[in-house]
Amino acid sequence: MNRCFVCNYNELLEPPYDERGIPSDEICPCCGFHYGYDDDDVTDKESVYKAWRDNWIRNGCIWFSKGRCPQEGWNPAEQLKSISKKE
Repeated sequence: MNRCFVCNYNELLEPPYDERGIPSDEICPCCGFHYGYDDDDVTDKESVYKAWRDNWIRNGCIWFSKGRCPQEGWNPAEQLKSISKKE
């Protein structure tokens, strides 16, 4: 599973970062975070992920992608549960 660090979506096409630390350049279809762009040249990536997540939640957890639809029964609250336990 390739999980988004922001919203915990677990079906990214690639890992956000490879073993060398190179970003995938993928945009999460769920929350819209663009790896390698939205976190480019940032020392504290965790704070960037948290800020993006907080904003996404504040705006109602709207599915981002127009081309990739969420799975049937998609539930953003359930998806975010394991992130909440880590913080």
